[in-house]
Amino acid sequence: MTNDESTFLDEGFLSTETESAIPEFRDANADLFQLAEDVNRLLMRIAHTAMDTAKTNLQSPESVAVRLVLRAAGTFQGAVLLAKRGLVADARTLVRSCLEDAFALAALITDPEDFMSKYEDDFNGATKRQLKFVTEQQFGDAAQLKSLTEKYNNTPKGSSLTPSDLAKRSPLDIQYLMYQRLSNDSAHPSATSLAHHAYRHPGKSGWCYSWQVADEETNAATLHVAIQAIFPVAVGIVDFLKLRSFDGTFEPVLERLEALPPRGI
Repeated sequence: MTNDESTFLDEGFLSTETESAIPEFRDANADLFQLAEDVNRLLMRIAHTAMDTAKTNLQSPESVAVRLVLRAAGTFQGAVLLAKRGLVADARTLVRSCLEDAFALAALITDPEDFMSKYEDDFNGATKRQLKFVTEQQFGDAAQLKSLTEKYNNTPKGSSLTPSDLAKRSPLDIQYLMYQRLSNDSAHPSATSLAHHAYRHPGKSGWCYSWQVADEETNAATLHVAIQAIFPVAVGIVDFLKLRSFDGTFEPVLERLEALPPRGI
């Protein structure tokens, strides 16, 4: 092994050994990776068209919608990149983030005025909670604390805009179950997610610690759910901004997805 090469034992998922396995991971689910890449190319075209179309003020519903698409696109790309290296929990945590963006966009499209009001409340709530923490911890000198306390007192109370609330305000409420499953399976340090790092020998007593490296079926489930999560984002922004040049582009993609064996987390 040369100085430029490293094993999984040395560097884990950053190793050259893992990098060299990317073609193997991709070939094991070639249809799903190809579909994910095709969906990404379509989403990028939609995103650029949306940016050219929604030339408006920063806090308009249209601007917020486009920025949700940009956030979701990057998150989806991150999930695909991680899946190519066999990372499971990390890819699925990003898929969960895609669902949050999908919930937010769907809620905005359903009722723009209500969403923008809640969006502002969420900003104020987050700001006030952080200011409260800083002042309670007595960070900074006396002058800084005085300034932060005044800012805290002048900031509206606000509230949190949670994924659960967003899902309930949108037609995607049924997908909140998948969000919960991804939270428990991967995003949170739960008993379920930690179980992925313990290997029980079939037919034997005992267990050992384990790095969670994706097998074919695990990666297939991750990619399948990722495409399901990002699809409403693409459809939603096209409908909201009336991007008619993309009419008829979604049906072939959906048909390819439905033709593949169903998978779930």
